[in-house]
Amino acid sequence: MTHRQCVILQGNLEWCLDSSKSLLADFDDNTIISLSNYTDNDFLSLSQKQAKQQLGKEFDVVIFDATTELNPDSLGAMMGTIKQGGVLILWLSADDTSVWLQRFKRISAVFSEQHSNFNIVQKGQELPQLSIAEAQPQLNETYLTDDQRKAVEAINKVVHGHRRRPLVLSADRGRGKSASLGIAAGQLLNEGKQTILVTAPSLAVAKTVFDHACRLLPDAEYATGLITLNNAEIRFIAPDALIESDLKADLLMVDEAAAIPASILEELLQKYARVVFSTTLHGYEGTGRGFAIRFQNILDQKTPDWRSYRMETPIRWADDDMLEDFSFQSLLMNASPVSDEFINDAELNDCQIEQIDCRQLLDDEQSLIELFGLMVLAHYRTRPSDLKMLLDREDITLIVARYRGHIVASVWLVNEGELGDELSQAIYEGKRRVKGHLLPQSLLAHAGVESAGLLKYQRVVRIAVHPAIQQRNIGQALLDYSLKQAQLKAIDVIGTSFAMDDELIDFWAKSAFELVKLGVHRDDVSGSHALMMLQAVSEQGAIVMNAAKYRFQQQWFHLLHNQFKQLSAAYVVKISQLLDAQNEYSSTEDKREIEAFAYHQRGYEFSQVALWRWLSQQVATTEFSELSPQQQALCVKSLLQHQSWLEIAKDLGFSGKNQAVLALRESIVTLLESNN
Repeated sequence: MTHRQCVILQGNLEWCLDSSKSLLADFDDNTIISLSNYTDNDFLSLSQKQAKQQLGKEFDVVIFDATTELNPDSLGAMMGTIKQGGVLILWLSADDTSVWLQRFKRISAVFSEQHSNFNIVQKGQELPQLSIAEAQPQLNETYLTDDQRKAVEAINKVVHGHRRRPLVLSADRGRGKSASLGIAAGQLLNEGKQTILVTAPSLAVAKTVFDHACRLLPDAEYATGLITLNNAEIRFIAPDALIESDLKADLLMVDEAAAIPASILEELLQKYARVVFSTTLHGYEGTGRGFAIRFQNILDQKTPDWRSYRMETPIRWADDDMLEDFSFQSLLMNASPVSDEFINDAELNDCQIEQIDCRQLLDDEQSLIELFGLMVLAHYRTRPSDLKMLLDREDITLIVARYRGHIVASVWLVNEGELGDELSQAIYEGKRRVKGHLLPQSLLAHAGVESAGLLKYQRVVRIAVHPAIQQRNIGQALLDYSLKQAQLKAIDVIGTSFAMDDELIDFWAKSAFELVKLGVHRDDVSGSHALMMLQAVSEQGAIVMNAAKYRFQQQWFHLLHNQFKQLSAAYVVKISQLLDAQNEYSSTEDKREIEAFAYHQRGYEFSQVALWRWLSQQVATTEFSELSPQQQALCVKSLLQHQSWLEIAKDLGFSGKNQAVLALRESIVTLLESNN
């Protein structure tokens, strides 16, 4: 199999363009794509931001213009579209101020020395000779590798075997993972299955699945995201729409599952008895390895007989492809933390916590790999651009814990705030937004704390402890160290914003961070609302933090029957307890109405306001926590969120309103008597 090639051109834009034309004089322009803002050339040109849209496509040549900017995520995406024998031509500037770029150039130089098909050319030097990739014959075989055949067999077994035994199909890019899904889908329709549903982060991501299914279904009708054969179909549906639908399926295929919120995946797992989850292990926009570790816990609980299959053999390029190796090393897409065996016995007292200059990592590749590998595991959307942020941004503070020299935990903090009077007021009034500065902007625009913009903040953007040594107070020690460093730098507030998760909420609350805000909209990545939690460092910081918390406490019970009407009862209780939130005082008249509802036959509609005020005081108490989960959910949904009785009955398994109201009376009685 012909190896892929790389040419790095270092010079001005005009010379890079002319050199590329010379290099590609014998190539077919229709197989060339240029990622450049400079469109005055003979090639199809797109911006770097459009790289993601090229996933699933194949090119003989990718020209990547990095003379003015280099987006590592876009570069990683485009490297994966170059087929065997193809060429990456990268235009680089002479800029050496970027630490990230210094490292990239150093790795490039090593590859240039080791591989004859990797060339670095500066202006005035002779251009290399490129070999033109030979057209690959169209094979009639269904499978291109034995790996692919086994993957399809594993998919088919999900349909024909026992229910509730999902498959996790994983592979690096270029192994034919999505093609395997398409082949299996086509085979299943040919054998008489009626409905194959396909979901993915976007329809574009799933295109390869449909392309390969079509090849096995020559008599089928094909529209975008839909293949029909007689009365059978392969249909794409977006993840959120699928959750809300009543569609049945012989099989559900979830492509690029790591890019879909885990909460949605869990719902799909419960909703469908036969599911295949596929994910890329080392991807340009995150990794499936961290996903696999976290999702495995859900699978173990919900479907303990789940299976996995990992595809190893490349289809799009050679097994020992130089360009793939270069992408892994230069973009750290295959970074791994230190192996468990070296750190299993690490305890907090054995670790050294220190703040390090990110630039030190330029000369300590092993530490950089361990650090970034740790973040890849902890945050599945960790991208190559995060590495660039870490190395190049001067407002990043990096604190690590080491054990025997190995990095076993780290926290990344970014400076925010000091926005000035005029800008702060404009943000408060809703007239301005600025890039970054998440904490002060949110406190100004959402929490309504007018003085928030003037303070100095540090926001925790990443925190991770090696999975082998979690629950040993190492993460807490990192935050304690961060707090001391913040005091020395006259920081006012340390804060964090994260997708709602029980373990994370407990961790930050245990670390003495106060909840001050719950995002109204669900996060695109996690599918959850985002929480903001703060810890004051200075007296001024405490004033702002307490003002934000008090404001949230005031609004909480009003927000519950509007923006957070569908928030789970468990989170309503948890957040209420964190806020120690209490509504206005209930009067003697309220108490009599509540007792008349609970012990007698007073109507719900005539007692609702009194019950709402009283339950708002009770929800944060230990007595409320002692109710059964169904009783808690019933109280929250009816009295605090004002959901319809139809919704409540459906969600909690009641026959209708009458049975639900009767159960509510019993719940109120239990709560009243536990308070006596």
